[in-house]
Amino acid sequence: MRRPLLILFIFLLFISFIYTKDKPLDNITHTKKITIKGVVNDKVEKTKYDQYKIENYLVNDYSKKLDIKIGKIVKINGSIKTLDKMSFDDFDYGRYVKSMGYKGVISAKGYTVIGENKFYTLLGRIKFNLRDRFRYLYKDKSDFINSLLLGQKEYLSDEEKDMFSRTGTSHVIAISGLHTGVLCTMVVLMIKGINRFYKLLILAIVMILYSIMVGFSPSVSRSIVFVIVMYLAIFLEEKRDGICTLSLIGTFLIVNNPYIIYNISFQLSFLATLSIIYFYKIINKYLKIDIISISLSANILTWPVVYYVFKGIPILFLLGNIIIVPLIGIIMNLSIISMILFQFSILISKILAYLNKSIIIVVYYLLDKLAMTKLAYIEIDNPKLFYVTFYYILIFSYMIYRELKIMKEQENGLQGYYKEY
Repeated sequence: MRRPLLILFIFLLFISFIYTKDKPLDNITHTKKITIKGVVNDKVEKTKYDQYKIENYLVNDYSKKLDIKIGKIVKINGSIKTLDKMSFDDFDYGRYVKSMGYKGVISAKGYTVIGENKFYTLLGRIKFNLRDRFRYLYKDKSDFINSLLLGQKEYLSDEEKDMFSRTGTSHVIAISGLHTGVLCTMVVLMIKGINRFYKLLILAIVMILYSIMVGFSPSVSRSIVFVIVMYLAIFLEEKRDGICTLSLIGTFLIVNNPYIIYNISFQLSFLATLSIIYFYKIINKYLKIDIISISLSANILTWPVVYYVFKGIPILFLLGNIIIVPLIGIIMNLSIISMILFQFSILISKILAYLNKSIIIVVYYLLDKLAMTKLAYIEIDNPKLFYVTFYYILIFSYMIYRELKIMKEQENGLQGYYKEY
């Protein structure tokens, strides 16, 4: 069998769907008081409330007066209601919370600090120091930098989010393989010349700490583990298969949380990666333009989800990606370098930040003009599940046919297993 891990992954997808389809999200029947203890892993400052991630719960402070620091071990008092009654319009928020790996959402009434976790305290300080320094250096464009590097896209305005959505570049403001790839490359270059084993160890530690700091979302988890496994294969000089690696990661995530299959971040992240792995070389063989080939291949398996969930199709996504993707690496690297130089020379750091901000302003200007174009985006009032199903049947039938053809060629000794992937 060519890819048994892929078969296992698909099997688990079906099992998870059957297992979770009609199962209650929790055993809570009515709103009740609750007390939990745990470490504050993260804090998100939203417009109407502050949200804390404490153990397996999301804790909302609607008064915005608690001001609990990351790393504190606290006892939280509040109320919790069933996730099954958390649907807003056509969005099942309760299922979304479950897909993120949380047991429930607590409305906080009060808290008591009972200790401190120094590891999370340190990460929290680093994260908020970075956020505040980016705000100092980049002013009105700091929200974009903080979204790009720290995953804090909640600070972006609705207009900015709409601009990225209409131009098909929303993946840029959600940490994914693009971002982790740039960061990994930068780390590898910085530690160039040291022992191969220690290089891999340092890379793994840095990326794991980074993923903890920005939050273990499905897309972050997938991209971090994927890139570490890929670099592991490179360092060990072993042959690697991207689809098998992706399937293995997906298998672990589903076993850990069956509800993750309902998470849009998980769906788009895995479909985009699978699509690039499978279709990039096929397309690039004819186009021979990397950025266009990658953009086209990534959208082959993701656009039906975008069409059905977000009720729209970004028509000019190619132009949007041509504008921003080549510059993301430059923007991220300049942002990190300006932050490092901030420790030694604020003046030089400001100069570098000014140059970087100028690039961002140009990108924003071009994307805004593109988003305002009438043909940029088609809104769909009533997306049909039938179209999505029919499309996936066709595309996966082609992929299966091609896999069977390759397997037959391998049996005849015409093509090696790792020649193409």
